[in-house]
Amino acid sequence: MLVPQSAAGAVPTVVVNGARLPQDAVAELHDRLYVALRPVGEALGADVHYDPAKKEVQLTTVLRQVVFRIGDPTVVVNGQPLRVEAPAQNIEGRVMLPLRGLGVALGATLQQDSETHEVTLVLGSGGIQNAPTPPPIAATNTLEGTVRAVTLAPELPSVDIEVSGLLYTITVPVSTKVRFRDTHGTVAGDGNIAQVKPGDTLVATLDAQGHVLAIADIFSGTSGTIASVAGQNMVLTSGKVVTADGANTTITADGKPATMADLRAGNVVTVRSDPRTGKVREIVAFTPGRQGVMPTPEASAASTSAESLRISGVTDNADHPFKVGQTVNVTMEGTPGGTATFDLSNVILGTSMRETRPGHYEGSYVVQVGTNLVDAPILITLAKGGRTANAVGPDPLNIITDPPQVKETAPAAGARVNTLRPSIYVTFVTLGGKGMNPNSLVLIVDGKDVTAQATRTGAFISYFPGGDLHEGAIPVQVRGSDIAGNALDYSWSFVIASK
Repeated sequence: MLVPQSAAGAVPTVVVNGARLPQDAVAELHDRLYVALRPVGEALGADVHYDPAKKEVQLTTVLRQVVFRIGDPTVVVNGQPLRVEAPAQNIEGRVMLPLRGLGVALGATLQQDSETHEVTLVLGSGGIQNAPTPPPIAATNTLEGTVRAVTLAPELPSVDIEVSGLLYTITVPVSTKVRFRDTHGTVAGDGNIAQVKPGDTLVATLDAQGHVLAIADIFSGTSGTIASVAGQNMVLTSGKVVTADGANTTITADGKPATMADLRAGNVVTVRSDPRTGKVREIVAFTPGRQGVMPTPEASAASTSAESLRISGVTDNADHPFKVGQTVNVTMEGTPGGTATFDLSNVILGTSMRETRPGHYEGSYVVQVGTNLVDAPILITLAKGGRTANAVGPDPLNIITDPPQVKETAPAAGARVNTLRPSIYVTFVTLGGKGMNPNSLVLIVDGKDVTAQATRTGAFISYFPGGDLHEGAIPVQVRGSDIAGNALDYSWSFVIASK
């Protein structure tokens, strides 16, 4: 038994990072403690995804991505297999993780207090475990640390990362794909070493010789429109407050080096912060409808003039959310004979645009699995003669490839209720809180389609029976899709026992 039961036989209380889990989120199976996936994910501040088709759980904290499979005691931590003492289980309709196995996978501390009958799981400060003094790179499987510098040498680009006060230099071949992830779970995608920035957290998986096998860059990102600026603070229209560090925050506005004083209400901004400390490292601002022009040091007086290099118009098809396989199209009108690219936020960079006729440029991006962007700006760059012009697309972009999930059901899976007319509802979790397509939702209760009598919104569907249901097991199914068209199909059952 993992933890001895009290004399009354009660399941121990579990506290995760200071948050006490609800009692119904803890179960004991085969003398081991299990915790429900979503409550423990919320307590850890982790992104949580469950694929019912693969029976696979993905739980991502700032530094670790852990994959459990129902019934399989081998988990995958940052791409590396690790065997734990017990597998994830489906217990009474809920996905539950072995507490001790979860602690091992996260590198967390598990403590027991026999007097209070309480078990505590604790990560390091800010959800990041304190790493011991690392061994030499050649003997290290995974290296986790803060990026201090990036060297973009043509032959041997490298990145310096600090791990527990020690500085390591990792050579990253140009062809290496870098997986980027925002800690808020709203930005993800593949890129290259040029997109890694000081202050990011880097997780590199190395072979025995120190060669890079896989690499991930983790940061805290925010996109939005400035509502107001005062001193080193700016408020976005979403209500989020962003505070710059005068000494360590790099700011550009319309392609030019800037300060906070240069930013204005209405500017579209992307903000990049250290995921460990939250300190803002980079602010990139653009003025919608305005083209910034920035000469390079090599530009001569004979180069194309600022007045003759311009972007006169940008269009896109980002008026709706995208899912895997769909195409984002961007067109731009500007000075002929230039080189044009577009960026999707600060993750998908440098997508080329082709000049199909003089001054008319077209580009596209096909959405890949695992790419997620919420309210991201489309940033266009036109270069010619050593100068650049920048513009912002007219629509914020939403790419959603993570399917929606059920957050809560009532009655809960396996619950016993004593009324023949229980209130039935389902709430949903979607990427960035963008919600479900209400018109797509279908609710089937005990084999009967009750959608017409249900209340449907982007966040939930609810139904109150117009007549008595029968005693015994009541199966329920909900189907639908999020606003990008990603499908959800979820079933559970509860029991009516009126006596």
